[in-house]
Amino acid sequence: MWSLGAKKALLKKRVVIKDFLKSNKPCIFGIPNKKRDLYMNLPQVLRFYILSTLLVIFIVNESKAQQVFERREANVGNVGLSITNVGTVGNPQTVSRRSGPPSFQFPLNSGQEHLFEGGIWVGGFYGGGQLQVSTSAVTSSGGFTTGASGFEFTNDGTPIFERSSLKTSELYSPTAISHQDLIAKFSDRRTAINTGSANVPIFGHDQPLFADIELTSYNWNFGFTENFSILKWSITNTSEENWDSVFVGFYANLINRNISSTLETGSAFFNKLGVGFVDSLATVYAFDAGSGDNPRVNTYGGVTVLGTTHKGLNFHPRNADDLTTRGERVPFVNPGYWLFSAGSGLFQRPNDDQERYSKMSVKANLDSLITDAFGTRTIREKIAKDGRTAVGNYISFVSIGPFQRLEPGETIDVYTAFVAGLMPSDLQGKSSVSINDDEYTRDGFISNIERAYRTFQGEDRNNNGVLDANEDINANGRLDRFLIPEPPTTPKLRVELESGKAVLYWDKAAEISVDPVSGETDFEGYKIYRSEIGDDLTNTITTNVKVIKEYDKTDNIFGFNTGFGEIALNTPITFDDEPGQEYWYRYEVDNLLNGWQYLFSVTAFDASFDGQEVESLETSPNANALRVFTGTTVNTDFDKEVGVYPNPYRINAAWDGNNALTKKIMFYNLPEKAQIRVYTLAGDVVADLVHDSETYTGDIRWFSDLSASNRKLSGGEHAWDILSQSRQNLATGLYLFTVKDLKSGKIQRGKLAIIK
Repeated sequence: MWSLGAKKALLKKRVVIKDFLKSNKPCIFGIPNKKRDLYMNLPQVLRFYILSTLLVIFIVNESKAQQVFERREANVGNVGLSITNVGTVGNPQTVSRRSGPPSFQFPLNSGQEHLFEGGIWVGGFYGGGQLQVSTSAVTSSGGFTTGASGFEFTNDGTPIFERSSLKTSELYSPTAISHQDLIAKFSDRRTAINTGSANVPIFGHDQPLFADIELTSYNWNFGFTENFSILKWSITNTSEENWDSVFVGFYANLINRNISSTLETGSAFFNKLGVGFVDSLATVYAFDAGSGDNPRVNTYGGVTVLGTTHKGLNFHPRNADDLTTRGERVPFVNPGYWLFSAGSGLFQRPNDDQERYSKMSVKANLDSLITDAFGTRTIREKIAKDGRTAVGNYISFVSIGPFQRLEPGETIDVYTAFVAGLMPSDLQGKSSVSINDDEYTRDGFISNIERAYRTFQGEDRNNNGVLDANEDINANGRLDRFLIPEPPTTPKLRVELESGKAVLYWDKAAEISVDPVSGETDFEGYKIYRSEIGDDLTNTITTNVKVIKEYDKTDNIFGFNTGFGEIALNTPITFDDEPGQEYWYRYEVDNLLNGWQYLFSVTAFDASFDGQEVESLETSPNANALRVFTGTTVNTDFDKEVGVYPNPYRINAAWDGNNALTKKIMFYNLPEKAQIRVYTLAGDVVADLVHDSETYTGDIRWFSDLSASNRKLSGGEHAWDILSQSRQNLATGLYLFTVKDLKSGKIQRGKLAIIK
């Protein structure tokens, strides 16, 4: 059944088709304008038949357009951000169920999340009269739900498209802008959703704006661009009416908690939040203002409105002088906050189009005073500190506008950045209750926001949206955003493991890469990074890596002029599982502890480039980072004694996580393929494990919580979580184990003690 609003929309389309066939408008609804004259010369009866047929086709196509929900995550940098093809951002399931792809995670694979769910709002006066606001996300405990009120954008089954500017990527495309572009399309035009089995009306959505949106997520793995994801929202008015006094807003249920380390659930998980707004950078942000996470990673996460492209200009407060000179109205960026629990007064949740438009269009004054149970203070101070008393479950919101008019067929591009940053190192591991939100704590976060602005600007150095004199760096005659000096190509890294030793190999692709701005081959050298044992337990393994060696060219004034003699190979080495891949450098690290997790990476850096006032650029340590566990290699002839460590195992071993599901012990000296069984002294089987050295990378909870997919084990070791086959904790006692070589049938036996 079609809703009343849908029927009105379809009748309106009939008029549109009829008017089009009499006009000189461009092709619409699939009718090429070159056929117009032929149509107008037909008899009236036949013209009516054609018009009716077109309308039927339109109705059928709309009703058959089946929505297939899809979520994809950006993960090439140090931020993991999910988007969907219904206009929502984030992954509420990850936050609520503690599993699945990241929502807005930073550092990536740390469990530190910064978003429950977000989305776009578009509002204005439709046809000069009716106020209408279309929203892709609103306050909801479960996140996006098909047909639920406020989730008004749908798709026609078009999947999210991915491409990459990296020539080594399987998804390489010359049209890609970043290392990982994700492109999703959705619209508010449908008032019901075809799920395949039913046509589900969208509650309360009877008056669409006919807004089609293409969302593109841009992501890079450079060191200076890896801490943000830039989203381009291309909004097109596909109706036949003007939109006037248009505002575009971004709903963001920001959070700041670690889903791996916190044991709090429900409202206790969300109410420790502190929020704020950086006026000069058009950024709403959130931080953890409470306590409870152990270990602690103290971070910021927020949403920045970078700019808009409209009528060939950048409509943004940072371009106020230029807009004023041109006689254009300067838009403003407006923050907004309300309580998840609906709230009251200033913090009341907007529930209809009028209230939502007011939230976008009525300027907020965060420095005005408010009195509550804790005294009189500014709104800015209140929302920053309420989390300390567990009343900080705020929704964040930011909007930009007004845009005077968006005519039929016209598009406006709005750019936002989801940015994250670490607090200073001396504040890591501390309870947030004792940390103030100030310029010092925000320093790294602010630096990342400014980098996002510079990346967005590209050639547009004065930020006006116009290609001015001396801005066409690559001399192609157009303004290129996101054109920035780049470090050399990330080295291809491989790590081979032995007991207590890791051997690093990498290629020389960085040495022939050309900077897209300078046009120079400006490679200078390599840096080798390594984490320390225990960094994984504090969720800092990707942020605490340190340089252990640096090598660079000898023919200039940059670096230490060490040369590459210590690491260069006379002839390249190859491996059977990578035919054609040549590795030209080798570096050995020994005295490592078996069973512990280390992160290694090799970066390439270049010489500085004065043309863009950029210092030497370096690839990100996270771009090719590998997490490795040194240990025994495959017991080829099964002649070495198998064993287990630590033995005896004492509860809460040094490498264990913070809950009963993140314990581990390691079996070692295993053959290529083996069956491992653990028994009680009475002969009952409590664990039955299968080991395959070619495919095994860790399959217990410890790895999913404290490691990442870019890991490698030595081949002759296998982890066990000390849980029975029924997932129960084992009691203190002595246990027996057997290891069977599945190729030869030989069996070895041993004993294991568990002490709690």
